[in-house]
Amino acid sequence: MADSDATPAPGLGRAAGAGEAETTPEGGSRRRAPFARSIYGDIVQFIDFILVTAAAPAAAYVYHAFVIAADVDLQRYLAAGILGATGATAILRRDGFYEFDQILSPALGVRAVVSRWALVVLGLIAFAFSFKISESFSRFWLFAWFATCAVALVTTRFVAGAVLRRAVKEDGAFARRIAIVGSNDAAQKFAELARASEQAVSIVGVFESDLAGASARKAAVVDGDLAALARAARAGAIDDIVIAEPDASAERMDALVQRLSVLPVSIAICPTAYWLNHTGGELARIGGAPVLNLYRRPLEGWGGLLKSLEDMALGGALFVLALPLMAAIAAAIKLQDGGPVLFAQKRHGFNHSVFRIYKFRTMTVAEDGDRIVQAHPGDPRITPIGRFLRRYSLDELPQLINVLKGEMSLVGPRPHALAHNHAYAQIIENYSGRHKVKPGITGWAQVNGCRGETSENELMEARVRYDLAYIDNWSLWFDLKILSLTVFAVLFPKNAH
Repeated sequence: MADSDATPAPGLGRAAGAGEAETTPEGGSRRRAPFARSIYGDIVQFIDFILVTAAAPAAAYVYHAFVIAADVDLQRYLAAGILGATGATAILRRDGFYEFDQILSPALGVRAVVSRWALVVLGLIAFAFSFKISESFSRFWLFAWFATCAVALVTTRFVAGAVLRRAVKEDGAFARRIAIVGSNDAAQKFAELARASEQAVSIVGVFESDLAGASARKAAVVDGDLAALARAARAGAIDDIVIAEPDASAERMDALVQRLSVLPVSIAICPTAYWLNHTGGELARIGGAPVLNLYRRPLEGWGGLLKSLEDMALGGALFVLALPLMAAIAAAIKLQDGGPVLFAQKRHGFNHSVFRIYKFRTMTVAEDGDRIVQAHPGDPRITPIGRFLRRYSLDELPQLINVLKGEMSLVGPRPHALAHNHAYAQIIENYSGRHKVKPGITGWAQVNGCRGETSENELMEARVRYDLAYIDNWSLWFDLKILSLTVFAVLFPKNAH
């Protein structure tokens, strides 16, 4: 290899030892971290273990000494604390919450950390009941221990994250230094996505991949050739090399990887620019073959069961509570003009299955054919009572019947009339992706103001973006958040007519 020349690569200075200053490609300087990034996760895990363990006897002592003024066997509570700390740190380690990048952005995992701690406590309660030792522990202590540790686990992450972010911002000490081999669209896209991330990533430079050492470089883009890259890697200025050569032949990639494999850095292969455009994808394996999952199956694992239980439990309770109101609305509609109380219309549901949606009749017509005119402000077809019902979304209450029948969900993409559905599917990209889950009475789009008439394609496109974001990010907590926001949207309606 032609890497014996001591001249530094363009934009790269002398590599620094641990804790010494190092020149960056941008011309500034930074200090390298004294330890590997992974060690800081171990430190946070150790702190979590100590806090959870110590909180158990501490809470017991405070309760028995100052609340009930009684003696206490702290050894028993210390044992419970050790069990809880072992379980909590083990499950947090398993799920990646001690990874450096996760600690760097703690706000993203607060709810997940607390929910996992709650799962550990529930497991300890089940353990205590199974061995008939639950009476040895105070319920007040259990609640105090749980609350104290939840706050401690969250606080530890925020403090550690603040310290690490400050170090990254001020001197780049923890930045993962990436060198890109290849000057093409994939390399450019990779660099763009890496820099946009909240994680501590520093792009050292883009290097030409010409194995022959030819000088066919773009001076404004490329920072050096493979020889310069090798010098920088051996000097300790690079942590990872990403090869961005999606169109290279197998022989060329073998030669390139073989030449770079002797360097003391991690080496990865960048996917194509098309793959990088699917930023929601994640790496997985099917058998022994690595793949990039572009879309995950909606409601996978326990998701489908949890959502069904949510619909049956909350839907049933809401139906019972709404019965008196629905009876009053039905009587008012019947007294108004003697017409039918309910309006039924065919709509597409899960996986494009067709069902009949129920609503209180709010108009003088009941369209359900190939041409349906959407309601608009001042529409003369809307009855006086119907105008009030539509403003506060009370006409949607009969859809609780659809929920109990399993045709709809409380939360999900709003279903549209068949005629509109066919039309939008032809002109809006990924529109049909909304049918990967059951339609809902309310949805993420509706609580964000996307409701009412969709006379312009841009309005429907915005609604579709919210619907697809909901499907990709579904969780039980997300559903509860949308239901809570729906109450506000109903009391203070916008775009309803």
